[in-house]
Amino acid sequence: MVLNTKKRIEYIDQYGDYHSVLGGRLECTMQNIADNFLNKFPSRCQGNLEDKLDTYIVYNERRKVTSSAKKKKPHASAALHQTPDGALLDILRNAYELLTECDIKLPMIEHNDNYVDSPPPYLILLHPALGPLWEVSRQKFKGGSISSCSEVQLEIAELSWNNVQVDGSLIITAENAMGSTTINDHGEPILQYGLRCGKCKLHNVKVVNRGIDWNSKSNVYWRNDVNRLETCKIILHGNAEFEASNVTVEGNHVFEVPDGHIMKITQGNAGLSINLEAMKEGVLETGSWYWDYQLNGSHIHLQQVEVSQN
Repeated sequence: MVLNTKKRIEYIDQYGDYHSVLGGRLECTMQNIADNFLNKFPSRCQGNLEDKLDTYIVYNERRKVTSSAKKKKPHASAALHQTPDGALLDILRNAYELLTECDIKLPMIEHNDNYVDSPPPYLILLHPALGPLWEVSRQKFKGGSISSCSEVQLEIAELSWNNVQVDGSLIITAENAMGSTTINDHGEPILQYGLRCGKCKLHNVKVVNRGIDWNSKSNVYWRNDVNRLETCKIILHGNAEFEASNVTVEGNHVFEVPDGHIMKITQGNAGLSINLEAMKEGVLETGSWYWDYQLNGSHIHLQQVEVSQN
């Protein structure tokens, strides 16, 4: 345990007098473990010592590692630091940095002060299993745009995004985002990573709808509790797959794909052409395509592999 006495505690005593004193709280966290890694040397060291130290150094920006939400934003306060609202902005900054490196155009997140009395410029939430390494995630996205006041939520790991333009709301939810469960000999459900995952391909797709009602006073963005006027929602059950190519999806749509099926959306003569077919027996486990991961030195390279359904 570590006693942290850095914070001041404010209180009013039994006589009604106000006091502000240094108080202490017991901590038992990973931060304390890191703080107690220690190396001692008899004199000042020169040169590169990283390989000789017990500690490790994280060179990332802090918001890429953690963004704490320790307190509720006080009413009429301009401070968003360590609030859920501020943590959401850090999540959006990370999404901006990740996606712009994939040639996806989207508005930059301004300083926190610009969002004290206004909503964020957009809402983007990405499932960690898309990577979790950014080097992996970046290879699943290529080109397109996300307009201001738009929403993109991707609760999926197996995604192929190529030139997708979103002006409104796009939500993709995979029931088996990371894999499927099997029952072991003790009757316990065990997650089998990469097995019978839900998958989605979006190539040359434009999504246009009215999206989130940004004027709604009941929206709580950091809680992902928002009112929507229209949305394009894709729901994948089990190992279901969704494919859309060279198509514009306008207005409110819900595409729900049952387990063991592939839904393909293309542009028809009178709107959307929707084709739903059952998967062949031979591709139920792997799906009709998958990402092949190859190590090249310290880097990971992905290649999309098509599986024959013959």
